[in-house]
Amino acid sequence: MTLLNNKVTIKQMKLRNRLVLPPITTNYGSPKGFVTQNILHFYRERSKDIGLTIVEATSVHPGGCIVPNSLGFWDDSHIPGMTRLVKTIQEQGAKAVVQLNHAGPRCDPRENERQGLSPSGMAFRPDVEPIIMNTKDINQLINDFSRAAVRAYKAGFNGVEIHGAHLYLLSQFLSPLTNKRDDNYGGDAKGRATLAIEIVKKVRKSLGPKYPIFFRINAEEKIDGGQTLEDSLAIGKLLAKEGVDVFDVSLIAHGGWKKIQDKEYLVGSSTLAKDKPSGANIDFTAAFRKETGRPAIVVGKFGKGDAAVKAVENEQIEMVAIGRQMICDPLSAKKMLNGKDSEIIACDECLKCLTTIGKGSPMECKINKNLPW
Repeated sequence: MTLLNNKVTIKQMKLRNRLVLPPITTNYGSPKGFVTQNILHFYRERSKDIGLTIVEATSVHPGGCIVPNSLGFWDDSHIPGMTRLVKTIQEQGAKAVVQLNHAGPRCDPRENERQGLSPSGMAFRPDVEPIIMNTKDINQLINDFSRAAVRAYKAGFNGVEIHGAHLYLLSQFLSPLTNKRDDNYGGDAKGRATLAIEIVKKVRKSLGPKYPIFFRINAEEKIDGGQTLEDSLAIGKLLAKEGVDVFDVSLIAHGGWKKIQDKEYLVGSSTLAKDKPSGANIDFTAAFRKETGRPAIVVGKFGKGDAAVKAVENEQIEMVAIGRQMICDPLSAKKMLNGKDSEIIACDECLKCLTTIGKGSPMECKINKNLPW
């Protein structure tokens, strides 16, 4: 037994331990956003020992999917499949939260969809032309998130996570690098946080005071002109005041501009470089915990060594996410909880998981040839 076995309570949600399966885009859904048998297999195998499972980025609009087979919550027809997924996760003893997202101009291109919604028209890929959002677009987006959250509640999820990180649409509004607006939704950190705050308010109003709301945020964007820790903490305090219960703290670890056919596109990644050690994000996450007064999830190579235990020492951080390690060895959580880290089949950080979904294919792993199991 280790400190990782300690229970965590978030409002009425009681977690059996501190380990979290973070939202991992698998591309195992259907082209119309429905749950498949592969989705059920993937989450069943990885929810057996974990305390909390956060289901991958689920689009609130058909034009905002990250990959061709993203899960969706833009229509009531998605509820039955998601209900099966929730039951699959909960039957393993884990609690289930779903991450709600709109990819903006980082979306998978689709015919007959209005795509590329953006705060300021910045491009991220050559096959999606960004559209600067007007007031009507913004109001529609707020409603899309709120309605998706209600569907998540109806499907039985124990909470929802609003995705405000990784340079997707809400993240673009929060960042000074991608938000150049001169209206109420731009300007300083408070202005750039306006859309996220309005979404949180609407979701909170729709779901009531007791339902857990998580928010994923970049603590920092390591790109010139990107979001700073100071700005992120200011935004975090505003979001906490409006109803966010837990911060899932990530970052843009590296990025910059890429030129394709004489046009520049912004690229960025949340994946820590191979030479970065486990626990590199602990200080960022601890700062969020301290400044916002809300429980926090730390992520970043915690599937090996004693970094996960160190992260929760002195109660500075409540929960630790293990992602890629759970792709290649679904028993990683069990081994960590039993203090048998040496038995973990280690991820070698080859990033095949990311490169396959980046090509629009179902996720694969160099080590685990049996995915989605």
